[in-house]
Amino acid sequence: MLEIVAALLVDLSEQKLYAYDDRQQLLYAALVSTGLPGMSTPTGRFQIGSKYSETTLVGADYRIPAVPNVMCLSGGGLAPDRLCLHPAPWQERAGQCFGVARSHGCIRTTGATARWLFPRTALGTPVEIRP
Repeated sequence: MLEIVAALLVDLSEQKLYAYDDRQQLLYAALVSTGLPGMSTPTGRFQIGSKYSETTLVGADYRIPAVPNVMCLSGGGLAPDRLCLHPAPWQERAGQCFGVARSHGCIRTTGATARWLFPRTALGTPVEIRP
């Protein structure tokens, strides 16, 4: 039986993601890569607003098709699908480590982390992003 994630915490200063169960016990922790200066990841309280088993990520200067296990945040004034937790296979292929700010604001994870989180995290799961 899969553990169910009751809450997620992203700590920007540590560049880490933490997943907790409903007893506030730590289930999983992983390095992430969040927004670069000028494209910072917003702080606050959000929730998982949408999930895509596969989707195309689109920005002003990029279009990345077929990205699996994408979960986007809502609440806190966010536009739909504007800020997502997603794997960054291009970062892994380039040998770039996680734990360093690299994104356009999204929360990048390894493929393994995204595969672990996706089936265990429901729509509506609270997500806190701390500075």
